Amino acid sequence: MTSHLQQDQQPPLWSRFAEAYEAAFEPLTDVFADAALQALELRSGELCLDVAAGTGGAALMAAARGARVVAIDAAEGMVARIRERGKEAGLPVRAAVMDAQALALSDASCDAGLSVFGIILCPDPVRALEEMGRVVRPGRPLAIVTWTEPQNYDLVTRLIGAVTAVRGPQAPPTEGPAQLRFREEAALRALFESARVPLDRIVRIEADLRARSAGWLAEHLAFAPGLAAMLDAQGPDRRAMVARFADDLRRDQGDGPVALGAVGFLAIGRAPG
Repeated sequence: MTSHLQQDQQPPLWSRFAEAYEAAFEPLTDVFADAALQALELRSGELCLDVAAGTGGAALMAAARGARVVAIDAAEGMVARIRERGKEAGLPVRAAVMDAQALALSDASCDAGLSVFGIILCPDPVRALEEMGRVVRPGRPLAIVTWTEPQNYDLVTRLIGAVTAVRGPQAPPTEGPAQLRFREEAALRALFESARVPLDRIVRIEADLRARSAGWLAEHLAFAPGLAAMLDAQGPDRRAMVARFADDLRRDQGDGPVALGAVGFLAIGRAPG
């Protein structure tokens, strides 16, 4: 059933990456989530829907600002971690395992919705955005974050550079990553048009993936199914490739904290109705 999907599009695979994702990658996604939450302008007590919520970074940030939150993800391991963190923080976050393309929520039951690098992985992202528009009250805001400018995503470009240095130039994949389907503004606008969700604006946002050191980041590179598969594909050269990645990053940024740039789009729309 999932054989035609890429690794990052298969929810069961994500459960075992919750810990690594939270430690290595959520600090980057939180920067984009903060911009999305600012755009939503949530008022205290309003109910915010977080779709494909991962380990709960955006959901916890929304709750800390006074909102009530329902966070959904299709990976049981991710939902378990959201529940654990919400309980630890004493924040009003309700987490549930749910398919973003078929939300088990009533029409117009939420005051706002967001998805940070979430619905862009869905097999049917149009349906997922339609569902967000259905469960959010008409006229209320929706925020979607996507990747753009992959050439400026330093983590991947450096990984490719390390692979090339160790193994030589590699043939490009026959199919691009699903999460880059909306890297062009025209494609992102078309997503909203197809879902019949009015689009207010698209904002370009730069952010940094920050880690305590090059060595630490090299040890935590397998924080998502796709990246883990890419590392596994290096076979016996994996160790040398990861070492080259760390050495190059250490040479450029030193032995202390490191920062790798990334660029995303924040699209703000309104629930139809």
